Amino acid sequence: MEARARILVLTEDSGNQAQPTIQKLLKEAFKLVVEGVDLNPNRIRLEPLPENDRARNAVRANQWKERPPTRETIVLLELIAAQVMQPTGFVVFHFDTDRVWTDRHESEHRQKFEEIIRDGVRRVLRGETARPSDPRPRPKLTEEQIQTALDRLVILSPCYSIESWLYQATKELLEYCRGEHELEEHVQLIESWSANRALLDDVFKPKDDALPCVADHYNEELAKAFPAGDVWLAERSFFESVERLRSCSALVKALGYE
Repeated sequence: MEARARILVLTEDSGNQAQPTIQKLLKEAFKLVVEGVDLNPNRIRLEPLPENDRARNAVRANQWKERPPTRETIVLLELIAAQVMQPTGFVVFHFDTDRVWTDRHESEHRQKFEEIIRDGVRRVLRGETARPSDPRPRPKLTEEQIQTALDRLVILSPCYSIESWLYQATKELLEYCRGEHELEEHVQLIESWSANRALLDDVFKPKDDALPCVADHYNEELAKAFPAGDVWLAERSFFESVERLRSCSALVKALGYE
């Protein structure tokens, strides 16, 4: 069965739960981008980097932010450029904003992603960088072709962190919290998040400061219960990420193919 989209899914998280968690959230986002989307894995392929790929070292823990770029980051830029030039190729790159919603525009991660990753991929596509691993000349691309390719590189950038989305599964979250202790302060906090889905995006360090009892121990399970529609309606960072996906016309076309 021919794939309509091959999506390279990159995440800064390096734990065992990272890929299944981000892929589940991404699938929920796709359901909002295209109503009734067919997510047959043979048609819409979500693909992580292989464990032995050097580019993984650049993605994990935001090592790609280093200047000058490491060899691993250069490999990553080449990899992304090659992926977005494919007819069915896309890249979804997850990194936490590390800022609450109201301060999102001050996020160093977001700023450096545009400066280092997106502009770095642009330079690769323009043929402005050396490619010692493959000395063959690159095809000449127009600026329009380059921008079309760059539109296939989309970020998921939660405020403050991925737990700001995952903790929206408040019923399950409360059960995990109560499994650790009976702290009324935590019960009230989780109930407030359930009543107002916009609040979590303005919680500083949710897994470290707000709910260290739960932390990131149950991320994959919380992702399975993520109330995507309700969180999207709150019009915070998940809404922002869904709309970024929606703005990629090639991806929307691939998801909506009948």
